[in-house]
This record gives sequence, structure tokens and C-alpha cells, in this order.
Amino acid sequence: MRARETSTIDRSVGTRFVVPASVGRAEGGTSNIPFAGTLALTLLWGIGQVVRDMTWLSGMCFYIPSVVVAAALVGWTIFYGVRQRYGNALLAAGLAVVPLCVALFAENHFGALPARAATEAQVRLVHWNVAHELSGGAQEVLREQHADIYVLSEVPDVRTVEELCATLGPEYHAQTFANLAVIAAGNVRTEGWLLDRTRMKVRSVRWARNGSALRILVVDLPSEIHIHRDPLLREINALIERHQPDLVVGDFNAPRRSRALANLPAGYGHAYDTAGIGCGYTWPVPVPMYALDHCLHSQRIMPAHYALQSSVYSDHRLQVLDFVSVDRIVGPAADELPVWR
Repeated sequence: MRARETSTIDRSVGTRFVVPASVGRAEGGTSNIPFAGTLALTLLWGIGQVVRDMTWLSGMCFYIPSVVVAAALVGWTIFYGVRQRYGNALLAAGLAVVPLCVALFAENHFGALPARAATEAQVRLVHWNVAHELSGGAQEVLREQHADIYVLSEVPDVRTVEELCATLGPEYHAQTFANLAVIAAGNVRTEGWLLDRTRMKVRSVRWARNGSALRILVVDLPSEIHIHRDPLLREINALIERHQPDLVVGDFNAPRRSRALANLPAGYGHAYDTAGIGCGYTWPVPVPMYALDHCLHSQRIMPAHYALQSSVYSDHRLQVLDFVSVDRIVGPAADELPVWR
């Protein structure tokens, strides 16, 4: 197809001149502005990866999703490659390598994990932010997990929690506190609030069954973007050091690689890092790109399997952790337990 042309007439001699429409306009000018915007976004993302959430402003850079930056740069690589603008294509491709590596190897795990055999002493814990709804479909999703302990965030009310508990069986008991709930087979009781401030809650829960007992801290941190996360996460770490729980579970509303979550108290680790595989993002469904929901464990807990599952009933993926309490392991196997740092 011929390029669009404009014509002008020199009326003194009656001669027509034909001028290509592209004259006076830089090649690819309409695409240079959004590409420059992507480069600026990549720069901010890079600053965030280095400084992370040390300050509120650096946290805003840190929260730019790695997968979005990588996808944008890959898109520009293809676009400029098709347009045969190879300089820009190579620039975009080179920059895309870094966020791709962060997304694939730092924020997610796709390698093989050592196999761990299931035992009769294995316990299953499920955590799910149900997004203020606990419909019949959501309850069925939870029942299908056949968990020993259910930790629920953003529950709508006590009635629906008790309704779910009744359908699980007579051995299950429920405790509901604010917008959080724990349903478990065996004896479950709350030990009071460790933190109870506006949009920041931490509750200590004790679970016991068949002579084995666990202390669980249930965490719910604010989702508002204007709140600086790092000081709140450091408070959580201080509570962990003081109370030494077996598990810390909940919606932290902060990425796994946040400064405080990447430097947990000695002896604690992320269940995803210990026993998880595949995409580790938990929000938002159906296209998760942030790891906001976490399950932390002490050395007294030996994770056997950790998985994340999506559902149409919430914008959060649910966490499923199968584990064995170290005090339930006897004999030579106890000497083979790993130590997580």
C-alpha cells in the first residue's frame, strides 16, 4: 500500500508537488512515548527491588509487579522486532531478563523438592481469605480439603462460621474473633489479642488433639496502600520472638520478599520456601501477581507439603499446609530433621 500523500500547488507556475505524509514526523514517534513510560516504570521497579519497603515511597516501587514489568518489556521486544527497529528491540529484551529472573526464581519456585512420605501423625492446615463471603460453594471448597485446622480471614459473621463448623463433623470446634476464625478438629481456644488496632490484628490460638498441642498466631494486616508495611511487619517479628509460636498464619498484605518477611526471627521460615512448588502468588485471582498470604513455621514444625489453590469464591488463593510436629516424631527420624534459618 502506498504511503498517504499530500499535494501542494505553486500557483505561480501551476506545478503540483507531492509530499509524503511521514515527512517531518520521527519514525515510530507515536510509540516512543509509551515505551519511555515503560522504561521509567522499569527504573522505579529496579529501585524497589534494591531498597524494597524500607520507606513508604520505596515500598510503592517495590510493589510494582515483576510479572507486569517483564510482560511489558517482552511486549515491546516483539513490537519493535516486527517493526524492524532492532535497537529498541534489543534494549527491551535485555531489560526484560531481570524482572523475568526475579519472577521465575526469586518470587516463585519451579524446581524439584525432596519427597517426604506421608505419616499418620501428619496434620493439614488450610488458610483462606474468604473476602467477606462464606457461600455454600466456598464452604464446599473448604470441606474438600479435609483439613484438621481451618484459619479463615475476612469472615462475614459468626453464624456462617458456625454453619461451616457444623457440616465438618462433631469433632470440630470454632472460635471467631472480629473478622477472623479458626475451626479445628480437637480442642481450640483463643489466648487473647496480641495486637488489636484498627486494621491490624494478631490473635494467639491454642490447638490440642491426642496429646499434641500447637500455638498459632493468626495475623491480619491492613490492605490500604497508604500504610507503610515495614513497621507493622517488624512488630509481627517482635511478637514471634516473644511468644515463640509454632505457626504464624494469615493475610499479611505484604509480599514475601518484604524486608521483615525476608529476615524472620531465627528458626522460622516460610512454608512455601520449605515445601512449596509452582506459582507462589496468592492475589488477585484469577491472575495472581502478589504473594500476600503467608504461613510461617518454627523448627518444631516439619512441613511435608505446601500448595496454593484458586477458586471463583474469593480473590485470594487458599493455602494448604501438610506438616508434622517435631514432638510427634520419635526414633532416628528425629535426628534427620532439617533446621530452617
